Amino acid sequence: MQPHAILLAVLAAAPMLLAPPAADAADDFKIALVAPLSGRWARQGQLKKMGAEMAIAEINAQGGIKALGGARIVLREADAGDSVEKAVSAAQRALSREKISAGIGAWLSSFTLGVTEVAERLEVPWFTLSYADSITERGFKYTFQTSPVSSLQAEQALDLVVDLAKRNKQTLRKAAIVGDNTAATVFFFKPLREKLLKAKGIEIVVDEIWTPPLADATAIVQKVRSTQPDIVFYGATNFPDSIQVLQKVKEFGLNVPIQGVGAWLVTPEYVKTVGKELLDNIMTVTAAHPLKGQEELVKRFTERTGEPFMTQDPLMTYAHVWIIKEAAEMAKSADPKAIRDAVAKLDLKSGPAASTLAPGRIKYDERGRRVGAAPIIVQWQNGEPFTVVPVEYATKKPIWHGAK
Repeated sequence: MQPHAILLAVLAAAPMLLAPPAADAADDFKIALVAPLSGRWARQGQLKKMGAEMAIAEINAQGGIKALGGARIVLREADAGDSVEKAVSAAQRALSREKISAGIGAWLSSFTLGVTEVAERLEVPWFTLSYADSITERGFKYTFQTSPVSSLQAEQALDLVVDLAKRNKQTLRKAAIVGDNTAATVFFFKPLREKLLKAKGIEIVVDEIWTPPLADATAIVQKVRSTQPDIVFYGATNFPDSIQVLQKVKEFGLNVPIQGVGAWLVTPEYVKTVGKELLDNIMTVTAAHPLKGQEELVKRFTERTGEPFMTQDPLMTYAHVWIIKEAAEMAKSADPKAIRDAVAKLDLKSGPAASTLAPGRIKYDERGRRVGAAPIIVQWQNGEPFTVVPVEYATKKPIWHGAK
């Protein structure tokens, strides 16, 4: 048989060889998501993933990144697990295996502090909703912190509860500080201890901090009940620890206003586990929450995911993907250094990214902090969390604990 005949026979026996080659994967624009997808913080990681996937689906449906010839955005997720070490390892894997244009994560501030060291070393722009002040106090050039920092959140939360108490003819004289030792909580509690509470004439009567996981909440709640504080500042960042504390609050019949620290306190599981009666009027300070006028956005999210409502975690990753997309359009490049430089120059006042986050502007200062970022106060009312502060974005009015 002649060589050309042999070749024809092989091709006839294997027609798949005639199929066109697959599209070049390098044409895809890759974003890394490092978040806890297993362990004690997995719920928050799952919510972050939902928000990112929703933004990616919308962008790709609209033609992808137009400046890059319609490049599709693809998500490369990595599980941060339940420790800083696992989060750092996940970031190293995600950013080393293939070309990543930008990254998002890692939810818990303690994780983010480690992950952003990896991103900085590899020169990949990194976007985070984590709160800890120290994240953007290290002189890093590739870290962009979209949330207001913990110290600012503490100040606004305290002002709110003091004002609400006064309007309901009550004076706050004693406070309890209860929470874990993760970075965002530490930075929230620090100014309360050092100056803010004293400046308001409020004495700290309980100061209980633990390293997750919490073994037993009984002694903590008994101490709170025996000292009878007028307010509890509460920072249990993972669901199992938090539920344990709240179940003891319910068991001991503790009746005290609770001011939470973070969006972990407004996931739907709380209603199922402790009931809406206990949750009612509990407030928490977050970086983002659905605002007045965002009903259509929330509807798209709930219809897509089956979640009963939208919270900070999917809102932030939704915004982050859109911010990265806008930076890529400006840079006309998928190169991470070019993306970083474009982000540093961004000043968005319209579009999905800007309209998702108050006050409707996406601009980062020289430290990588979002200009104008302000805390959102969320309150449980009748089994659902609503934005109550700032007033101009509120979907409900705040209610003081016990007020009718």
